[in-house]
Amino acid sequence: MPGELSVLMEIPKDAAFACPAANVAQTLAERSGFDRRESYRFQLTVEEFILCLIGVIQEGDGLRVILTGKRHLLRAAFAFRAAELSLGGLNSAVRDVVRSAGEPPRDLGLLLAAASADRYNLEHQGGDRFRIVAEVDRRYPEPPPVHAPQNLQPPYRIVRHPDAARLTQAAALAVNAYPAWQSPGCFQTPEKFADLADAGEIACVLALDAAEQTAGLLTWSPCSDQALYFSGPFLFTSGTDRDDVARLLLDGFLEAVAREPHAIVLSVRATADLLPGYFEPLGFLQSCAGTVCEQRPVVFRHLREDAGMAAWCSPRIEDFLRRSYAGLAMTRDILPVEEPGGAARRESLLGATLDRWRDLAELRPFLDGQDMAANLTAHVKAIREKGINTILYYMDLSRPWDAALAGDLIRSGFSPKLVLPYGGQSDMVVWQHDQTV
Repeated sequence: MPGELSVLMEIPKDAAFACPAANVAQTLAERSGFDRRESYRFQLTVEEFILCLIGVIQEGDGLRVILTGKRHLLRAAFAFRAAELSLGGLNSAVRDVVRSAGEPPRDLGLLLAAASADRYNLEHQGGDRFRIVAEVDRRYPEPPPVHAPQNLQPPYRIVRHPDAARLTQAAALAVNAYPAWQSPGCFQTPEKFADLADAGEIACVLALDAAEQTAGLLTWSPCSDQALYFSGPFLFTSGTDRDDVARLLLDGFLEAVAREPHAIVLSVRATADLLPGYFEPLGFLQSCAGTVCEQRPVVFRHLREDAGMAAWCSPRIEDFLRRSYAGLAMTRDILPVEEPGGAARRESLLGATLDRWRDLAELRPFLDGQDMAANLTAHVKAIREKGINTILYYMDLSRPWDAALAGDLIRSGFSPKLVLPYGGQSDMVVWQHDQTV
């Protein structure tokens, strides 16, 4: 199978070019080894996004489209300029309303574009410049059965670049041994984890015993230019050896990332095997299922001295933010931002990532709008109807319009839980929708 394939197209403001671009998408998908179903979805994604965006870009401008095929996904990136951008039809809650109520779709093209992709992201690159990135995942087979290693014996050693078979086995072992919420989503399909590692999108250290049996795993990947998320340590040993393997993994991880240009490492998925003294607490997120609730710790560690920065803040969460920074001993200039008297854009746009396996939904704001509170409420309703209990929202404090949405979040039933230093373009506030048991 070939390596990464990429095609660049400059498309004028003319809908006649949507079909030829879709044909290019089909060819790229086929050459990248994707099956007919994923190829068709990618074609539809490319064609519908182009048709929708042709209608919003400025006269005389065009679309810059980059199509990329990797082993684990197909990606379409659309760069464009638009004076007034309103893409409310992309909201996942809108699709749910259409499906459940049988209402005639208001923006059929946007609905088809969003529904055909597994995920999409909208970036405001300043002024009237925007970029949409949509992705279609490869369909992986069910994970193979694996057997827990027996009679592991020291000495243990670290492997920094395991082969694909070893990675697939380790991810499957972690899924069997730990709760779903502590694992990266790619562990659900362990072959995808191996492909992500091969593509350099996720890194890991793996521990082997004296007989070359898999003894432990710890993984990480960037969550921003300045921060890394890690998961683990996942241990497959027993008795007193567990601490030895955990220490080996943690030391190997920190040694590896010390050479990278990141300021901090974070984890919302640290296991109970995390040894004391390596990380500091950031706070807790709550998870409720049925009548049982648990507090899940979030931890961090600086990789270099914090130099301070500025953060936008609504008066509604200023006390929370100041307490958080004081507890973290981080210097921040708090810049006040008031709630907007009325957003210029009528329709807001939220990105929603749903993971039933981990019982988790994550919301991120792409565009503000007059209907933000109602949009948040509609998303929460749709997510709850899917049986997902944990709903998180990420607020980037580098963007004043984002920080100004605190009032809408509170009115929609969200509460600020913790700050992720450097989690976005600057710090991020993690909000959680309040759960009642």
